[in-house]
Amino acid sequence: MMRTIENTVKYIRSKNAGPFWLTIDAFCNSVEDTEKVAAAFEREKEFIAKSYHVKPEDLEIYCLKHIQVAKISLPRVPVEGSRDERDMHGGQQYVNLLDIEC
Repeated sequence: MMRTIENTVKYIRSKNAGPFWLTIDAFCNSVEDTEKVAAAFEREKEFIAKSYHVKPEDLEIYCLKHIQVAKISLPRVPVEGSRDERDMHGGQQYVNLLDIEC
């Protein structure tokens, strides 16, 4: 079976980090999985940036081994509450990442 973000992490969520930023947290089962997920995010930076309509250099990727979380912070496009915005709380934004191989 191919390992993807979806079948590697214990839990993944996305949420607003204010009206202009989005954060995606991938909670893992081990430090090893945390490192793999963070490395996959780093490797797929171009894809992730394109999926969220931002520049790759605007993505911030963190590997928080001590709490077993891989995290992405990025500008929120469109901003929260704007006319074109369809997910007010940012709660469904993680879905684009589920099929990334790790």
